[in-house]
Amino acid sequence: MTIAARVSQYLRDQSVDYQLVQHPHSHTSRESAHAAHVREDQVAKAILLKDDTGYMMAVIPASSSLDMRAVHDETGRNGLEMVPEDELGRVFPDCELGALPPLGQAYGVSTLLDSSLRRCDTVYFEAGDHEELVEMDGARFANLMSGSRSCDLSKDWP
Repeated sequence: MTIAARVSQYLRDQSVDYQLVQHPHSHTSRESAHAAHVREDQVAKAILLKDDTGYMMAVIPASSSLDMRAVHDETGRNGLEMVPEDELGRVFPDCELGALPPLGQAYGVSTLLDSSLRRCDTVYFEAGDHEELVEMDGARFANLMSGSRSCDLSKDWP
C-alpha cells in the first residue's frame, strides 16, 4: 500500500509540501519511528475516540500516552473512549487498520492536537499504511492543523 488517497488529496488541496519516508513494516507509531530512524516525539500519533455524540481524534507524540482526563477537561465529553481497531475501517476506509493519519479534518473528524507537536521542527505521521511516514516541516504541520484545538493531551509513558 502507499499513502492513503484521502490523505494525498487533502495535502494537495492544502498545497502542503511533504516527503514519504519508507520503513520496514511496523505495528505502532513508536515502532514506525524506530523503523524510520526518527525520534518518537516527532511522530504525530492519531487516536480515534468516540462517545454518543460521535467521533473525535486526539493527536499526540508517539513518545507519549494519551491523558484521557485532559481530553475530558478540554472537551467536556466524559464518555469518550478509544474506538476498537475493527471499527476504524468505517471512518478511515482507505487506511490499514492501526495506521491512522492525524488528519481528522480530511475525514470529517474534529481533532485535538497536543501542543508539543506545534513546537517540532519536523513532524512525521502515518501515511495510512504500516510502511510509510509522511514527513513535513513542523511549521507547515502546525499550519495544516490550525483548525484543530491545541492543548496538553499527553503524558510520558509510565
